[in-house]
Formats: sequence, C-alpha cells, structure tokens
Amino acid sequence: MDDVVTWPDDGNETPIPEQNLQALLSTLGVSKSLTELYRTYFEETKIGAGDVFVFQPAPGSKNVFAIDMYRDLTDQMDIVTFSVGCSVEIVSIVREKLRAFFDGASCQVHYEEANHSTGLHRMLDVASYPFTIGEFGYKQAIHYVYG
Repeated sequence: MDDVVTWPDDGNETPIPEQNLQALLSTLGVSKSLTELYRTYFEETKIGAGDVFVFQPAPGSKNVFAIDMYRDLTDQMDIVTFSVGCSVEIVSIVREKLRAFFDGASCQVHYEEANHSTGLHRMLDVASYPFTIGEFGYKQAIHYVYG
C-alpha cells in the first residue's frame, strides 16, 4: 500500500498519487484518489479488518479497479491485492501503466496478466460476501463505488 503514493523530497507532508497507477485509474475512467485510498487504509482501517472496494466508471462497465484492503494481523509490509479489468480498446495502455507501477514498486510480490482473471472474478463475486477472515472472524464486505 505504501507504493500507491509518493512523498515529495521537499519536506512536504502531503503525499502525491503514484503517477502510473493514477494514470491507470484515469484510463479506466475511475476518479478515485490514490491519496484517499492510502489514508483510508492507514488511518481508518484497523488491523484485522478491511473490505474489498470495487471502482467502476458506471455500473456494468468492463473497466474495473478492485482492491482488497484487509490488514492482516501479521503483515508488516502492508500488502494489498488489487485486480484490474478493462475493455479491449484500452488494454495496451492499462498493461503499460500497470507494469510500470509494478516494476517501480518497493515490494514486488505478484504480477499476473490474463484474458480471464480468476482473482478478479473471485474478488467481484458478491455471493461470497460477507467473507469471514482470520482467527477473530472479521466479516469482510464488498463495496461498489461508481464514477
């Protein structure tokens, strides 16, 4: 999660969105601020909690950015999972921006491209929510955000 923003070297305490990932969201037609996602994760999400958020320009759009913001009890690196789906017209731009983001990330865990992503479909399966996670039984919810 640390990689979705960058911190200016001028001592300013206001993070700025990572440029490749923000360009990816713009290409998808998603207006979500990465800075806001960062703050939500670190300031509002308790350890042992965190939901899945699905961002789309409009209901039913093929363009989707889904992020699992669950904060695992033992995760000291603040690893999150996100998946992207898009229309065929923007595949090359999405691939370029996503790969550039991953290549520049400080913690590179897993990168995958597929015509059919089981990870994305699993995240979007509303029938599997609430999903019980962890030894304390956190009930993870899914939230759709449009625009």
